[in-house]
Amino acid sequence: MSLSFPGIFELLMAERGLTHAEHEAFLNPDYACLHDPLLLPDMEKSRDRVIAAIRANEKIAIFSDYDADGIPGAVVFSDFFKRIGYKNVSFYIPHRHDEGFGLNVEAMEELAAGGVALIVTIDCGTANAKEVSRANELGMDVIITDHHEPNAELPKAYAIVNPKRSDSLYPFKELCGSAVVFKLVQAIYAREPFGVKPGLEKWSLDMVGIATLSDMVPLVGENRILARFGLEVLRKSPRLGLSSLLRNLRIEQKYLTEDDVAFMITPRINAASRMGTPEDAFKLLSTESPLEAERLATHLEKINSERKGLVASMVKEAKSHLALREAIGEVLVIGNPEWRPALAGLVANSLAEDYERPVFVWARDGGGKLKGSCRSYNGYDLFALMNAAADS
Repeated sequence: MSLSFPGIFELLMAERGLTHAEHEAFLNPDYACLHDPLLLPDMEKSRDRVIAAIRANEKIAIFSDYDADGIPGAVVFSDFFKRIGYKNVSFYIPHRHDEGFGLNVEAMEELAAGGVALIVTIDCGTANAKEVSRANELGMDVIITDHHEPNAELPKAYAIVNPKRSDSLYPFKELCGSAVVFKLVQAIYAREPFGVKPGLEKWSLDMVGIATLSDMVPLVGENRILARFGLEVLRKSPRLGLSSLLRNLRIEQKYLTEDDVAFMITPRINAASRMGTPEDAFKLLSTESPLEAERLATHLEKINSERKGLVASMVKEAKSHLALREAIGEVLVIGNPEWRPALAGLVANSLAEDYERPVFVWARDGGGKLKGSCRSYNGYDLFALMNAAADS
């Protein structure tokens, strides 16, 4: 390619910020080039705490986000516990409409009442200082694994594994949440394999691949490695639920592409939480029952169709209201207390495309709070806009 079209090739690479020396790594990602997990902040401390909990048979709770990053991440940890035969573990995925994103005090109290000694978060927790403090008061240790931007003050957790911490020395900052927890699993196996054959954790790369492609992280550096090898594992993954889902979608597994993940698998994982049953997506990807796999694959297809219908209805209603306005400003803001916050982002996306401007859509959650989602258009900086509005 570089011999036939040297100018075009070099231009494409330059547009991606790549030097000539980086071309080979970009085109042929090498699994051996993944960074040492122990370079992540608090990784050694987290690794040792999980191992200690397993040896002491403490009850561990995995608290994951409800999207197509958090749920695959929970499956990565589920794989780990199954391989080592550890059963004193539970999985908590919050209800998107009633509980919202991240940890909540009620969940901390529920887990403590159930005898949990250690909570490990996936794809959330960095912004939950109050909730972590409550967990501490209740005698639970909290290990946060996350990739979201931290606030100035971090929660007083037992450990916070996040490549975006200001004190992080990790060479790559853009990992998704599932990749961070995969790194934790790698670190645990390196110190204590629990009798598991070396390299078996690579079978969990299918989940890391889904999460990496779903979470819109930049496909450079480690993400490019994880996406490439994640796709390779996906094409031969033995997961019953994944096979059932792909059969229903008429996708041949051995030819699975990144578009199949982003436009077919991801929406069905996210549909579960948007429609109030995030645990169904987790069960689909972790089940070992052929009957449950088929049932859940059919169920997710059904609720995804329902989700499409609800979004279409909300978009139609929004456009009807907008048609009555004398003028539409440069930034569009619209909402309805009867709408679901879980679907607001999809409505905002549709309106941004149709009206060619930034869009904010608000709705009301199960607790009566107004929540919203926004979508930019043509590179408009919504973060700067919201900061400016906060000062006005």
